[in-house]
Amino acid sequence: MKKVEIYEPAGCASGVCDPMIEADLIRIERMVKDLRERGVSVSRYNVIDDMPAFMDSFVVKEAIATKGIDCLPITIVAGKIEMLGKYPTDLALAKWAGLPWSDLEIYAEREKRGQTVLFGFSDEVKKSDCDDSDCSGDCDSCS
Repeated sequence: MKKVEIYEPAGCASGVCDPMIEADLIRIERMVKDLRERGVSVSRYNVIDDMPAFMDSFVVKEAIATKGIDCLPITIVAGKIEMLGKYPTDLALAKWAGLPWSDLEIYAEREKRGQTVLFGFSDEVKKSDCDDSDCSGDCDSCS
């Protein structure tokens, strides 16, 4: 199994978080837990809380210096950058981590159907949910 490192932006530290970003963070946390249970070494570093880890990584410092802070999150596998600027899918993360095909099949089938399930809602349902705090939940009624 390969070592996976995820270098993340400040995220919701300010107390204001886009619901889709928050959903992504919860999905990644669930996936990291799953990978760790399967014996994969996974580390997550937040730019606010873990600055020494950012400074110790040449590839992370170089990416931020050339592309700016908006290149976060950065996913590194076995010392090589695999993704910049967004979180990987569960399937990509599982594949990069070196999980066997029998495990990858689960993620591949989920991705094929487009059904990453979070709190009982598929991505399709989450995308159609409106952001308006005054909304009753029926997005056609939001103005």
